[in-house]
Amino acid sequence: MVKLNRLSLACILGVLLLSSGFWADFLASLVRGLLPISEETGQPDSTKQTKQPLANCHVETSRPAILTIFAGAEIGTGSIVSSDGLVLTNEHVVREVGSRGEIHARQWGGTLYKGQVLATNATHDLALVKISTKEPLPTIAFAKPEEIQSGQGVCALGSPRAITGVLARGKLIGTRGTSDLKSAILLQPGNSGGPLLNQQGEMIGVNKSIWLSETGENVGLSFATNVVTTTQFFEQNKSKSVPTESPIADHVTPLPLPSKPLDFNPPVIAELPYKTDSPYRPYPSQPSESGAHLGAIVDERTLVIQIVEPESPAEQAGLNAGDRLIKVNNQPLERLEDLKAFLATKRDRATFTVSRDNKPQDVTVEF
Repeated sequence: MVKLNRLSLACILGVLLLSSGFWADFLASLVRGLLPISEETGQPDSTKQTKQPLANCHVETSRPAILTIFAGAEIGTGSIVSSDGLVLTNEHVVREVGSRGEIHARQWGGTLYKGQVLATNATHDLALVKISTKEPLPTIAFAKPEEIQSGQGVCALGSPRAITGVLARGKLIGTRGTSDLKSAILLQPGNSGGPLLNQQGEMIGVNKSIWLSETGENVGLSFATNVVTTTQFFEQNKSKSVPTESPIADHVTPLPLPSKPLDFNPPVIAELPYKTDSPYRPYPSQPSESGAHLGAIVDERTLVIQIVEPESPAEQAGLNAGDRLIKVNNQPLERLEDLKAFLATKRDRATFTVSRDNKPQDVTVEF
């Protein structure tokens, strides 16, 4: 029997591998297994983008508990947190009418109410309002603080342009020094006081401000009072009663509220220090209607979606505030007129290519 030492065996094996191309083929097979395969060519396709799912947050059950708040000239959002009509919102939303002042409210679905401010906390920008109801109202539950994690998907429901129940979706980044929650989510004037929700539709915070760039642009970062502070405020003030000298009207009372969405474009506050957070008042970049056919309001300069209208084709397809429209049916979109011209053709379906998180993604919309 011939005995081979380790060096001889290694040399023989090396010759076999090199002569047959075994090593190169083996590595190539490993690489091919790690890359997606293009359906058209059968070759690795490292540029193809997979659709990134956005949080849904049980919007179908959360949305009925959302109110548009009208307090003097201010328009904001409220969350119904008790079935007898207790509502959480921002202090700056009701500041004009003052503590114990009267507000008007419109629920998702159109029911109208009068309400009254029970308590405010300017430090944390919270307010508790009581609306009158003869029937139990749908509510939003508080999330468990220990289950809140950085990086989780979040949703915001609000009333930009006085459209009740507008959905925006994003990601929780973390907290800042004041323990406020910081999220990558594009909010607008009218979102003030609305809930920041986890994927189970539970409130993890109350939205109150956005971050502006040095030029006053909304960069898609927002802040919310955390659920611990919010719950403490609610528990401390929920037993306060409405003064008898200023009764709340019965529910479903006709009120002087707008019958259609407002063109809510407040002026830029020149003295506001930029590169800071703002209570949704500056609006330097005016969005324009893209047409009811899509159900989105788009910035005319950047083609970034600002607002996705509830139950619209855009929302049902998964388009989100912050998405930048790049193409439609593989045709470039360079200006708002290009989008309007396409929508005027009244197609039954279209595939929009959007930039989301700086990555291209296709979204099919059925009209």
